[in-house]
Amino acid sequence: MSVRNEPKIWAYIGASGSGKGVSINAALKQLKPRRLLIWDPRDEYDKHAPKFTSLKALALAVAKAGAGPFRARFVAGDSMKLETAFGFVCRLAFDAGNLVFLAEELSDVTSASQAPPAWRKCITQGRHQGLHVLAAAQRPALIDKTLLGNCTYVRCFGLRYDDDRRAMAKALDVDQARVNALRTIKDHRGVVIAYLERDFRNADEAVAGNIKLKPT
Repeated sequence: MSVRNEPKIWAYIGASGSGKGVSINAALKQLKPRRLLIWDPRDEYDKHAPKFTSLKALALAVAKAGAGPFRARFVAGDSMKLETAFGFVCRLAFDAGNLVFLAEELSDVTSASQAPPAWRKCITQGRHQGLHVLAAAQRPALIDKTLLGNCTYVRCFGLRYDDDRRAMAKALDVDQARVNALRTIKDHRGVVIAYLERDFRNADEAVAGNIKLKPT
């Protein structure tokens, strides 16, 4: 298998405010992708790529870039059907290839039993297109299980629902008590974000870590 064909599917899972956004921003800063496409339903990643609200304009921008560098993020309008728009962006990412594709808020556009075919294609066949997928969700029990079953790396933060904690304990192959214990704590000294992570290609088990943020 060539380096190009090695799967790279990274999942960031945690409740709102648990710290996954901090980790995703850090990952994008470190990766410095030459080609980047973001599904950004909450309009959160403005420092990484210019915003598009028209699928046609987004497709034209990606086509114009060809095999060259580009950065783009799509923010769906209120009148759009999210699942349809997400499927379009997934097809665009797959066809463009050789890029980092960040998909946020997956529980909005996938369910445990259903997801746009183009999303599943990105997860199951994206390595052949040189895709590096970053995926984020607040409710892992509700999202398409194809993601968790194919991830090469998972970072899990605090979760508020027992079914979500159970889903991540299974995905990480750890005792649920370890997932239950994850907390994001804020006080006058700053914020401490606890997480569990597992690299399925290099580590035999999940390891614990934390991120310390100073007050701003």
